[in-house]
Amino acid sequence: MIIKSNQGFSLPELLVSLSIIAMIMSTVLYNYGGFNDKLALSAGAQEIAIAVRQAQTYGLTVKEVSVTTGSFSSAYGVYFDYVTEPANYYIFADANGNRKYDLGSGCGSGPTLTECIEKFTLRNGVRVTSICDTNSVCPATNSQKLHITFLRPNPDATIIFANSSNVTQGISPLTGKVRLTSGKGVTLTVTVESTGQVSVQ
Repeated sequence: MIIKSNQGFSLPELLVSLSIIAMIMSTVLYNYGGFNDKLALSAGAQEIAIAVRQAQTYGLTVKEVSVTTGSFSSAYGVYFDYVTEPANYYIFADANGNRKYDLGSGCGSGPTLTECIEKFTLRNGVRVTSICDTNSVCPATNSQKLHITFLRPNPDATIIFANSSNVTQGISPLTGKVRLTSGKGVTLTVTVESTGQVSVQ
């Protein structure tokens, strides 16, 4: 006598297995999107902190200013304009000594008349959504631009808030904050103290 064994899945077992796999995959993909969003936000904040440190290093060392060949006495800084360019920020050389970034044509080394040293672009939907002052007023009153500069031999930062016409607003505060927001609405703040300390919260 031959006994046939029925091996394999029945249709209901197969459907249950597929639905469980689909639920697990949808959970993983949903969480991956949130994780990727937070990772992009954190990376953007760290890149800004590094740019501030880079400007501080340029300002405290003897980096030559390419826009004024032969000059080693200019301040270096980082510039943000959260209204006009929420995805961009700049490292600049303060060629005219006003401690602010003055727009010009081009960016980088060369004979062009610009204070821009390097332009950075935030990725994956991360944007600068406001700049905040010492009292954590966000956005800072009547301000859309933030200039943070360093000039040797002093390691301290000069922090200037300016309006849309680049006119300085108020006195130089003790703290400048750049608030970043991810594509999913998560926020992170990069804080620069007048002492030169940089933190990400």
